[in-house]
Amino acid sequence: MIIPLCDGGVTHKYANHSLSHMKVHTIAGAGFSGNIFLIDAEKPVLIDAGWSPDIDYAGTQVNDVLEGRQLAHIILTHRHIDHVGGALAFQEKFGGEMLAHEDDAQSLIDGDVISTGATMFGGDISPMDVNKVAHGDKIDLGNHEFLEVMLTPGHTIGSMCLIGQNALFSGDTVFSDGGVGRWDLDTGDYNQLLASLEKLADIMVDDLYPGHGPSAIGNAPEHLAMGLRALKMYGRFG
Repeated sequence: MIIPLCDGGVTHKYANHSLSHMKVHTIAGAGFSGNIFLIDAEKPVLIDAGWSPDIDYAGTQVNDVLEGRQLAHIILTHRHIDHVGGALAFQEKFGGEMLAHEDDAQSLIDGDVISTGATMFGGDISPMDVNKVAHGDKIDLGNHEFLEVMLTPGHTIGSMCLIGQNALFSGDTVFSDGGVGRWDLDTGDYNQLLASLEKLADIMVDDLYPGHGPSAIGNAPEHLAMGLRALKMYGRFG
């Protein structure tokens, strides 16, 4: 269930939702493929779906956690092929309503091979039945858990982060160890990315789960600050 906010804002000043931690299972991306995160909640969700429609390896890991349950949602942090390529295959095997931010969703609905990067990276993409979410929407995970949508454009115009119990799922907006998403692809924008990282700097969570590379467990604010400093440095000298 998606709970829209009437004013389109976020319900808090990006603070911890609780002192608990989500049960997050990571399927690390290989090569160009993005990381896949499975949140084992009352209503399980998959965050991003990797590059390939061949999900045998990842599907086995998801199946081991779900133990016959179905996904409630497959949440796509942005439109790029390395994060959405396996979405249809995961949905066919495990169910789940597919969600993306309204500013990126239409490209997935249309199967746009250009703005998703499919053509550039030698892949393909099929049209998807994607439901649109907006900044401030809450995605219900059951048992008083939820993920809150935060629009963070810059890598793409509809890139979004997800804020949960002491956790930030950042897609390709920011990575650990000072890494940030590139802004030179279709709909990317340096100034938007900078504004997004400045907003993220106010978030007080313990754990950062980025779209590529290792997660930062226990010290997420340090890594968010490093990313912001690195991006500002590029703007000054790049």
